[in-house]
Amino acid sequence: MREAAIALAALAVLMVGGRYLLRPRRSGAVTGEAPRANGSLVLRPPRRNAVMLAITALLPAGVLVSLTFRMWNSGRTTPAGLFVGIVATLLPVAVAAYEFAYAVRARVVVHDTGLERIGVVRRRLVGWGSISKIAFNPAHHWFFVTVNDGSHLWLPADVPGMGEFARIALRRLPPAVLQADPVAREVFDELAEI
Repeated sequence: MREAAIALAALAVLMVGGRYLLRPRRSGAVTGEAPRANGSLVLRPPRRNAVMLAITALLPAGVLVSLTFRMWNSGRTTPAGLFVGIVATLLPVAVAAYEFAYAVRARVVVHDTGLERIGVVRRRLVGWGSISKIAFNPAHHWFFVTVNDGSHLWLPADVPGMGEFARIALRRLPPAVLQADPVAREVFDELAEI
């Protein structure tokens, strides 16, 4: 019963704190100065989503730790049961560690030759000419980029440096890609004017 009360209190704190992390961004975020790496524009996705996912993964890990050691201390489980409990606890902890690392490391570097998506463990370079489609999702405020091989990239539209990104994209994207989605083109034009 005590563990359930602690879990509910932690959930309530996360819900209240989550309102702060997930609140709408100011419109000035797009106009802010984006960092540079070797002269290239660096776009960083909002960290709040990855942090919230990491915290969400830690909640079941805490409950599993509590249950596993409570069962072990009361003598109601075997060493094999303890092992299963520890492995089950390590899975959400690994997810949380990945999400925290993503919040720190994830970025998109915009080069004259293309986009380089840098994740936790790998990098991916997509040339401007290999982009076959770009669409804008107004509900979530991000660009959905489709590459010639069928893979996808998501670019949030409300991060510092998007005005400069829009100007580069308007110069570098193939004209057919820009004409295919009038909404994306309109958003690029608006961002380029900022």
